[in-house]
Amino acid sequence: MPVMKGFTKAVAMPNSCILSGPNGNLRFWCFHGTRGDFDAAFFTSFSPISALEIKELWVGQETKSHTVNKPWKQTVAGAHGAFAVLTKVEDLTIVSCETGPIFAALDTTADDGVLLPGLRRLTIFVGCGDLDVPALIRCAKARKKHSRPLGEVTIVFREVATTDSIWEVELLKEFVAEVSHYVGAAPVLVWRGADCDSW
Repeated sequence: MPVMKGFTKAVAMPNSCILSGPNGNLRFWCFHGTRGDFDAAFFTSFSPISALEIKELWVGQETKSHTVNKPWKQTVAGAHGAFAVLTKVEDLTIVSCETGPIFAALDTTADDGVLLPGLRRLTIFVGCGDLDVPALIRCAKARKKHSRPLGEVTIVFREVATTDSIWEVELLKEFVAEVSHYVGAAPVLVWRGADCDSW
């Protein structure tokens, strides 16, 4: 089937994944928690469909779920496994997730460097107090040290950020080419049919 090939974008939500490419969009929905964790199995269990060429990745809580006010909890091992198989990602967007484990996985070094070696753009929509700035700074510092610097980091606060929060974010400028932050609404991560115009 043509729609099963050429996926370049993925939106990962608890028990749900939307794959998108030039031939259309395909959604996988699991009712029994089989894809509740963000890890390597989340993306390698779609056989015969391959999601390993994804260049744009969104990871987030489905906005209309009953857990909308709680961040999607991650583990370092799970995030490490997912990023280890999604080697082509250039653009990562995080929406209302527990960010510490994600950043820890991204600054984990191996013999061949860091995970997601092509990652250049990182966007974080801060939801429920889920932005771990110290972990993000360590991640950015490690990537720069290993010649895989982030080109752009954008942080979107749901409410006006405190002076301390802004000061912490500004510390990123030592390790990232461009840092910006503003107040705005998170995108609506929910399936809207074939056009998927809400993510």
